[in-house]
Amino acid sequence: MRLKHLIRIVPVCALLLFPGCSGNAPEKAETAGENAAVQPQASKLIEPCDLITQEDAARILGEAVKPAEKSEKQVVGMKLCMYNPKSSDSMEFLQVTLTQDAFMQPGGIPTASIYKSLKDNFEGMRTDIEGVGDEAFISTGGIYIMAGGYYIQIGAGNTGKESVRNRLIEAGKIAVAKLNTLK
Repeated sequence: MRLKHLIRIVPVCALLLFPGCSGNAPEKAETAGENAAVQPQASKLIEPCDLITQEDAARILGEAVKPAEKSEKQVVGMKLCMYNPKSSDSMEFLQVTLTQDAFMQPGGIPTASIYKSLKDNFEGMRTDIEGVGDEAFISTGGIYIMAGGYYIQIGAGNTGKESVRNRLIEAGKIAVAKLNTLK
């Protein structure tokens, strides 16, 4: 059960990395300018449960899942979709977060800057992944994907396990493919 809680906490930690989203700090404008070239800003609002549906989650996990639990944090433009197993005996889960400029408060840190900052923070602790989005990596918390100006994070358990890593890559490819049809 503790692992489940840890995975749920990772997106909240991302919130704590960026406490000043008011846009009043002059150094932030420079940082956003440096990172703006990383990805174009996306403008269409997309729900994470549209990237990985309940049916997708059940297929990826290999078992029935409950309807999604949803939450959001507009201060960082993040929406979350959490799929838990129907069986109380199972420890499996799939969590999809989508950070996007279209949901960000005015003056917020651009999505590409958030992704780049997280990627830099995981330097030496991440495995870069080819073929998923524009760029992606796996580290503590799951797979982190930048695709078309959207930042997707998918968690599914202990990333030290090869089966979980494979599950994350599969889920990432599905999410990016659906993102490309929705934007």
